Amino acid sequence: MQSYFRPVKHSLLIMFCCAVLLILNTVFQINRFGIAPRELSHLTGIIFSPFLHGDWAHLVSNFFPFVIFSCLIGLHSLKRFWLVFVLSILMTGSLVWLFGRAASIHIGMSGVVYAMWGYLIVYGIKQRHFRDMLISIIVLIIYGGLVFGVLPSSPNISYESHLFGALSGAVVGYLLSKTKTT
Repeated sequence: MQSYFRPVKHSLLIMFCCAVLLILNTVFQINRFGIAPRELSHLTGIIFSPFLHGDWAHLVSNFFPFVIFSCLIGLHSLKRFWLVFVLSILMTGSLVWLFGRAASIHIGMSGVVYAMWGYLIVYGIKQRHFRDMLISIIVLIIYGGLVFGVLPSSPNISYESHLFGALSGAVVGYLLSKTKTT
């Protein structure tokens, strides 16, 4: 039973780091290290952007889905959580850097949240185990509204991160459903 709580601890620690960075941003303006599409000087934003948030509302809106999805992925193992988390950051960030709106800085954990959402749905469908299928169905019922986040709605919201996150997560879910490693 204690192993089920490990992803909770890890996801809470990640969100705590995001909160610390949000506080630091008020002094050091570190949000400039987000993703600036097709700017070579902002390649590091691929890694840093998920940990940067514009304000507390932005952070809180990512907090609960991130922790919940992390726990659901972590039901397999802590190693699976970290694999999906890292692949979500790298794939989503790379696609946003390549195809995102220019003249903007993309920040926030929502791309990773959408990647985890896509992963959970596709993995459950492809894996065809009762628990994984049940998780997919529950995620679709409770978080089905996320699908509208992949559409342009506001110039201050990176729908590109949402779209490329969902696509990246779906690819990761499909590929990991084919392997027995983690």
